[in-house]
This record gives sequence, C-alpha cells and structure tokens, in this order.
Amino acid sequence: MAAGIFRAEAEFRSAASSFGFLPVQVSPVGYAATFEQFGTAATGRIFSFADLGGRELALTADSLVAVLRAITGSGELRHGQTVRAAACVPVARYRHKRRRGWTQAVAVLCNERDEVGADLTLLRLWTALLSGRAPGAGFRYCDFDMIDTLAEDEGLSLVQARTVLHQVRKEQPVADQRAMGFLRRYQELVALCEDSYAEQSLSAIDRAEPLLRSRTSHVRQVLRTAGGLGAATAFSMKWPRATEYGAGLSFTVHDADGRMLGDGGGYHHVVRALREDIQTCWSTAVSVELLAELVPESSMQQVHLLKVHGSADLDFFLAAASELRACGMQVIEHWRPGRLGRELKRMPRDELVWFALVGEREQASGSLTLQNTAVVGRTRQVPVRTSLADRLTGHVVAPRRPERKQA
Repeated sequence: MAAGIFRAEAEFRSAASSFGFLPVQVSPVGYAATFEQFGTAATGRIFSFADLGGRELALTADSLVAVLRAITGSGELRHGQTVRAAACVPVARYRHKRRRGWTQAVAVLCNERDEVGADLTLLRLWTALLSGRAPGAGFRYCDFDMIDTLAEDEGLSLVQARTVLHQVRKEQPVADQRAMGFLRRYQELVALCEDSYAEQSLSAIDRAEPLLRSRTSHVRQVLRTAGGLGAATAFSMKWPRATEYGAGLSFTVHDADGRMLGDGGGYHHVVRALREDIQTCWSTAVSVELLAELVPESSMQQVHLLKVHGSADLDFFLAAASELRACGMQVIEHWRPGRLGRELKRMPRDELVWFALVGEREQASGSLTLQNTAVVGRTRQVPVRTSLADRLTGHVVAPRRPERKQA
C-alpha cells in the first residue's frame, strides 16, 4: 500500500512542478498553541499531549492546518503575493471516510487572488495528472456558494443550514419555517440540474434564482475552460456531502465507468483570506489511494541484500549495495536478517525481485549471486569492486531485465 502511495505522490509532485508549485515540508507534530489559533476547525482534529519536558504538543489528523502553519511560519507566503505551494502529507484518515487507511492526502494550495484562476489551476493540475492514465476521466462540479447564498437569503446561518441538510439526510423532521423555505429552493435547484447538460442547468438556475447569476457566470467560465482542455465536465447540485460549507466550486473526478478517482476544490478560499490573524480553516481531502491505483508500478529491478551473521565485513556489504545501485537497481539492505526461509516468505514473488546473500564466500570471490524470487534456479552473477579506483574505471554488466511471458 505504501508503494502505491509513494508512486502517486511522486506523480503529483511531477505534475505540480510543471505549474510552478513550490514544495512544502510539514511535520505531523507541533506545538498545540500553533494549532489552537485556527479555532475549532483545528482543535477538533488534533491529539494533544505533554512531552517529557512538559511542553504541550499536538499530533494533527488533518493536513491543511499543518500546511498553513508551515507556509505562514516560513515567511514565504503573505496575503497578496503570487506564491504557490504544494504538499503531499501522510496523515491519519477519519473513520467515516469511504476508504480507510493510514495515509491520505494530497493538499493543494494556490495563492491566487482571482477565484477563477484558483479553480482553473486545480483543474489543469488534475487534468495533467490523469492524462493517459484514466481515459475518459471527467469532473463533476457543484457550487457550495449557491447553497450558502440561498441559506443567507432565507435568514439562516451556515451552521443552521448545515444542520437542516443533515436532518434531511438522516430522514429527521424539520419544523423551522425558514428551513423549509431554504430546503424547497435547494431541492428545486437539484431538480433543475437532473438529466441535463451543464449549460441547460445553469440557464435554468438563472431563470429560477436571479440571485445566483454571479455564481453561474463563474461556473460557466470554469467549465468553458475545462472543455478547452479536453476534460469532460458535468454540473449538479445533488451532492453527497451537501453539508460541507465554505468550499466554493468543488469537484470530484470520475473515470469512464463512473468510479470516483479523487476530489478537490475549495482550497483557494482559505488562501485568498490568508492573513496573520486567520482563525478558521477548511479542507477537502483528496483520495490519494484511488489515484495510486492509476499510477503504474515501477519496472525497476529490486534486490534484497542479506548480510550473513558473523561473516563479511561491513565495507564489502556496503560496496555490494553501491554496486547494485550503480547498475540501476533498487536495493533493500537487511543488516541483521532473521532466518532465510522467513525472510524469503516476506519477499514478493516477482520476476523483477531478486535476493542475494553477502558472506565470507561472496567477499572472497568478489562477486554476488542474485537469485530470482519468482523463478527457482534463475541466477545472475554480479562482480563487486571494493576500491574507489575500480569503481571509477571498471565495467559491470547489470542483470538483464527478465522477459515477461505473454498471458
């Protein structure tokens, strides 16, 4: 699972760098006081504890707070500056998430003062990320600002409107007359967007709710650009997480069969309002596990190097590892391996995976015998040069990549 996550994160960093994003390193542990300044959005998502020195520390379960803390603390991002940042943050997943796991998120922050620019940056990033890996992938948009506007027009706070929609999802009765008016207008918008093209839906919303014309204009501009990028897009007000507010124009990514590949959007609302006195924050988690399924596994050969107890000095073992890496192979060093049989059971059975013992016999001969984990009896000999001069002038024949049989 970790290997898939690393591939997805590397793919994300590659795509993000082409759009001018800067890498951000964040720590999952920090001082509790730095998280508390973000209000309940942060304090409800951290585990705080005291260390041996009596300092109050926090282990965050949400990536956005840590990213914001790192960016604002570095002095590189201030309100109004055109600085972009991207971060891949492994964090604990919430139990109510559809896909559970210990790693999660790709969080994107773009310091775009123009909301359209921020939305388009996310769209272009995801389009580049999925190009060639998910043919027919498309974006399904929903504008939470439309829901917010309806709630405010009916005299409801965002918290009250969130509570009302939660009651509807749980099939609980709603008695407040203002809430009933909000629900009626929201359900009419949902019906207008059913089984129709995006432009037809937005035109129908303009006629039914003139109050929302500024938002429909924004959505049109984003969807028009999406079409120019060759991305299939759809718009709907029927959103499974319709209780999430402060998100603005958000989207989910689906493959040609309708399976969700990831989600994103809304980050620009945080960064647009980023100031020293910021008190609240909001985050959308991106399903990196789903993205990991799209990124192909590396074809690099892998060698498990096992040092035999009580034999071969450490210099030869390290020289052997360096030699294999110089051949373009991934090397996993086992300095104190257990029983050989137990170690072999843990290794994947793959034609690209090898193992080698490093002991007195290998050191005396100056070579390693690589044994394949998938094909019994398939071996390769690799000479090991221990001196620097040999490494600079010598030649080594790398193990040939085994040809996979056709199914």
